[in-house]
Amino acid sequence: MQAKYLTLGKRNQLTLPREVVAEGSVLYRCERMGDGSILLTPQVPVPAAQAYFWTRRWQDGEKKASADIGAGKLRKHVSADALSARLDRKRRR
Repeated sequence: MQAKYLTLGKRNQLTLPREVVAEGSVLYRCERMGDGSILLTPQVPVPAAQAYFWTRRWQDGEKKASADIGAGKLRKHVSADALSARLDRKRRR
């Protein structure tokens, strides 16, 4: 794509050309780089009800679970009741 130029408005506002706007994105992360350039990165907002999923603690748990699955550390149960009974036994130990 050919370079596009922006004009800084009276209130320090920029209008992005349609060709460079990420579809559906309304939020951009803005960083000043070491060379003085400005990097705009489109961000996807996370609904508040799903924010827990992106916490470090949850993501660490996801990584551990993926590693366990990859290592074959799985246990199948014939029903939800069987799973519940196993968890109850495990808690009593």
